[in-house]
Amino acid sequence: MMRSAGSGAYRAIMGALAGAAALAGRVPGMPDGWRRVDERLGRLAPADRLALSRGPVLWMHAASVGELRAARPLLAALRSSRPGHVVLATTLTRTGLALARELPEVDVAMLLPLDAARPVRSLLDAVRPEAFCFTETEIWPTLLGELARRHVPTFMVSGRVSPRTAARVRWLRPLYRGALAEVVCGMQSAEDAERVIALGADPARVHVVGNLKFEDVSGDAPESVRTLGALLGGRPMLVAGSTHEGEDAIVLDAYAQLVARHPRLVLLLAPRHPERLDGVARMVMEHGSTLARYRALVAGDAALGAGPTVVLLDVMGPLAHCYALGVAAFVGGSLVPVGGHNVLEPARAGRPVLVGPYTATAAEAVGRILDADGGRRVHSADELAGAVLAFLDDAAAARDMGRRAQAAIAAGEGALARHVALIESYLGLAAARHAAIA
Repeated sequence: MMRSAGSGAYRAIMGALAGAAALAGRVPGMPDGWRRVDERLGRLAPADRLALSRGPVLWMHAASVGELRAARPLLAALRSSRPGHVVLATTLTRTGLALARELPEVDVAMLLPLDAARPVRSLLDAVRPEAFCFTETEIWPTLLGELARRHVPTFMVSGRVSPRTAARVRWLRPLYRGALAEVVCGMQSAEDAERVIALGADPARVHVVGNLKFEDVSGDAPESVRTLGALLGGRPMLVAGSTHEGEDAIVLDAYAQLVARHPRLVLLLAPRHPERLDGVARMVMEHGSTLARYRALVAGDAALGAGPTVVLLDVMGPLAHCYALGVAAFVGGSLVPVGGHNVLEPARAGRPVLVGPYTATAAEAVGRILDADGGRRVHSADELAGAVLAFLDDAAAARDMGRRAQAAIAAGEGALARHVALIESYLGLAAARHAAIA
C-alpha cells in the first residue's frame, strides 16, 4: 500500500506542477528569466515541429553541459550510421540548452517536458521518436513508461546510479520498476549495473559499457585559450574549475597563501553557474586581488596585473583547454556536498588533479586518478595551498603526477565503441521484429 501510495504521490505532484504551469504561464519555483513554459508542457514551436518532420527522430536527453558534451560523440556516430535522421536534444538547464543549440549534431534543442502524463504525451505525439537515449541518472518514470507503452527503443547511456540515489528513490521503486522494465541500460560500472537492477531494470537488458566522459571530445584549443597562454608569458597559473557557492572563498584563501610565496602566480577561477559571476567578482576584489574577466582579457580590453591576479572565466566552453595552462587543477563541487564534477578534463591535459572529499558523482574517475597517484584529495584552504605549493616548488614531480593522471584516464577509453555497438544491436532487433509483424 505504501509503495503504490509513493507512486501515486509522484504522479499527483508532477500532474499538479504541470497544471499550475499551464495556468500561471510559468513553471512554479523557476526564476522569472527562465519561463519557457511551452517546452516544459511538451509544446513544440512550429519551426521545430517542421524540422522534426524531415526524417526519423533520434532523441537524446542529457541533464546539462557535462553530460551533453559526453554524449556528443555518440550522437555523431549514430547520425553517421543513420543518414537522414533528425536529432532532438533535450536538457534541464539554460547552459545545457545554449550548448545544445550550438552543436552541429543537433537539429532541434529544447527543455525536457515536465514528467507528467499530459506534457509527455503531447511531445511524443508530435515527435514520434525512432529511439530515445538518456544519460547517467536521468530516470524520469512517466516519460520512460510512456515510451515503453509506445514500443520506442530506449537506452540509458553512460548510466550511473549512486548509492545515495538508490536509497533516495526506494519509496518510488515500484514506479521505477515499471519505467525501467523495457530500457536497455548501458552502465558505467558493475556497481552501477547492480544498482539499476535493484531499481527494477531487466538484468537481461543491463550491460556494462563504460563512461562516455572518458572519451576525448575536447578538440583543438580555441584561439582565446592560446591568447591567454601568450598573455601569461610563462607565469604559473592555478586553475579552479566548476566551483560552487562556498568553494570560491576557500580557493581565494588558498590563493592568498600561495602568492605570499609565489607572487607571480595567477588564479583562473571558473564558477559552475554563470549567474554567480558578479558575486564571485566582488569576492575577488574583497580579497585584494586584481580581477580580470576572461572575455575582456583575451579581447585586449583588459590587462593581466603584474601582481596577484584572478582571471574570472566568464565564457562557457574554454575551461577544458584552460586546464592545460595550469600547474595543477582543482575541480569544484567537491569541497561542498555536491558530488564533484569533471576531473577527466584536467587529467587528460596531463595536470595533477585536486579534489575535495565530496566526489560521489565522479567516483570512478576520481578513484582511477587517486589510485594512480595522479592527484590529491584536500579538505581545506590550507591543504589546497600546501598541495599546490608542492607542485610549484617541484615542477618535475608535478609533471610526473600529471602524466600518471593522464595514463589512468586513457585506460578507461573505449566506451564510445561499446555504446554504439549496443545501441545498433538493439535497434537492429527492433527493426527485425517490426518487419516480421508487418
